[in-house]
Amino acid sequence: MHEEIETRIRLYDFSTGKQTFFQWQAGMLPSLAGKRVLELGCGSGGVWTSLLPRWSNCELTLTDISEAILVEAQTSLEPFSHLAASLTFAALDFNQLAAIEGPFDVVLANHNLFYAQDIDALLASVANLLAPDGLLICSTVGQDHLHELATLLRLQRNDLPWGAEQWANCFGLENGQAILLRQFSQVDQFEYDNSLHVNSVEPVMSYLLKTMKSGLAEWVAQHYEEIRAAVGAAMLAKGYLRLTPHSGFFIAHRSR
Repeated sequence: MHEEIETRIRLYDFSTGKQTFFQWQAGMLPSLAGKRVLELGCGSGGVWTSLLPRWSNCELTLTDISEAILVEAQTSLEPFSHLAASLTFAALDFNQLAAIEGPFDVVLANHNLFYAQDIDALLASVANLLAPDGLLICSTVGQDHLHELATLLRLQRNDLPWGAEQWANCFGLENGQAILLRQFSQVDQFEYDNSLHVNSVEPVMSYLLKTMKSGLAEWVAQHYEEIRAAVGAAMLAKGYLRLTPHSGFFIAHRSR
């Protein structure tokens, strides 16, 4: 999972926007200084380099399924740790939230709820962990995320599965609000406006192999040189391949 996330982030190095997704998200959120915060699937902790300067004096519990990733997160966040009232790291599969004791004022889950084994059960558990008027902040993608790349690949095979479509079907920008409203009283939605101008083939190939798993990654590996040539050819006209991310986040409010 960690390699998948880091590969996704490297593709976003080609963003044309002035802000990364995490920077944009941090700027859109209300001040939550001094709150008790739980993050599900914190990865290397990248979002907190943008959030901690805004959310000072929080009691943070950052979790991930991988203990190795938590060590990396702890190292990367050491320069910012003085901004938190407390900073705790815990290995946790978010499908088993009974291991965590609340309440929390905020639960944060960025680009991972579509991996839930049972999304309704997970969200019910999150709601139970939240204090009255607590918030769940969670990001995801839409079905047309990086659609230009899907279109390019489907010129080679028209029935090719596309990971973003599968993720969004589970929990995406199109259905996420309705899913969240089954457990929360109010849900606000925000969408990120950005594009990528990718002028190198290798990050695209890494993304396809490491992020888009199952049938797609296997097919790309089997047709690697053919796909690599097609991606390279698509970059020739303008010197880059334009890709459009479709991502955003929700703020779900627990009722009293």
